[in-house]
Amino acid sequence: MNEYRRWKIGRLEEWKRWKRGRLEDRKRWKMGRLEEWIVSFCSRCKFIAFLSICVFLLQFASFSWAEEGEEQRMRARDIDIIIGSLPTGKFNAITDVPGVKVGHVTLNEGESIRTGVTAILPHDDIWKKRYFGAAHTIHGNGEATGIARINQAGWIESPILLTNTLSVGAVHDGVVRYIVKRYPNDNIILPIVAECYDGGLNDISGLHVKPIHAIEAIEKASSGPVAEGCVGGGTGMRSYGFKAGIGTASRVLPEDSGGWKVGVLVNANGGRRHQLRIDGVPVGKALTEDQVKPGRDGSFIIVIATDAPLSHRQLKQVAMRATHGLARTGTPSTDSSGEFVIAFSTANVFPGNTESGTFQIDMVVNRRLSSLFQATIEATEEAVINSMTMATTMTGRNGRTMPAIPLDRLRQVMQQYGR
Repeated sequence: MNEYRRWKIGRLEEWKRWKRGRLEDRKRWKMGRLEEWIVSFCSRCKFIAFLSICVFLLQFASFSWAEEGEEQRMRARDIDIIIGSLPTGKFNAITDVPGVKVGHVTLNEGESIRTGVTAILPHDDIWKKRYFGAAHTIHGNGEATGIARINQAGWIESPILLTNTLSVGAVHDGVVRYIVKRYPNDNIILPIVAECYDGGLNDISGLHVKPIHAIEAIEKASSGPVAEGCVGGGTGMRSYGFKAGIGTASRVLPEDSGGWKVGVLVNANGGRRHQLRIDGVPVGKALTEDQVKPGRDGSFIIVIATDAPLSHRQLKQVAMRATHGLARTGTPSTDSSGEFVIAFSTANVFPGNTESGTFQIDMVVNRRLSSLFQATIEATEEAVINSMTMATTMTGRNGRTMPAIPLDRLRQVMQQYGR
């Protein structure tokens, strides 16, 4: 019995050793498999990481190639389109007239908000220091608030704001709030707000422009270079079947003609493709690519500034000459379009009051107006062209796309006509 017991115990010990060995072997096998899995996983991770890096590099390269392939936007003179004979100011902009400032608020959001506000400040305190001004209506199918007051009083007493058709009220409210906050005791203000219709690309019925945007545009206004194309009040505008918007240009008269500066800023939003002419060249008939279905005719708003000492009557004559500059680009000012011109001179300041009840002004003799007329015509035409050459292709409401004018093709057409 004792021998049997010892044999049984010995067999049990052998089984336990065998079992421990099996467990150890299985543990080592599992550890080995785990190590293999970890190595394999890391290898896969490295491969995935490698693929991710490759995809990223391809996307980056594609983006870079797209950027390189996308046509850089330039102003008319940068592509050798020279309008007229008079020289430009330093910035070739309305801000070449000393003291004049321009500010934009651009609303380019989501798939359908393509609008904004542009503010032109004759100077920082136009409410207290009024300038001679005048307004002219080329064709009145539109709205420009305050112009009756300009022509009745003969002066400018408000910043000039540009926006879309349904946002005139909001911008008007913003200007009132801006003036009332600065001058709480002066509660009569008639803001100058002019509109163009941007409903082709913009959700105009959404009323996205608010009074605060008008205030912000005024407060952001600055001198120097002016942003053009799809900015501010021009964000959703189109002209002659191409994307357009804000454009500006200036001219400087020779010293023997007075040496004065004339600056023009436009919000371009009208005309049909076949009508477009640049420096007399029928460009629109040659550029037949990327034609879009014509929408309703829009409007052109033209703002003219000069440091020439002009009276209200003389500024009215200057404003009328903008018609010629606009017509040179091709539009006949159709029945459904609206074109308004606002002009002012920074040379004379209306005092609030004087002891004698009178004040003296400087005024250009009429025979010197012709050079100012020419400067206005040239700057107006070039500003309209700049509004298109600086604008980029834009897609907006309902997926509608408005193409930018192709600058390479434009150069070719101009060269064919010896320009």
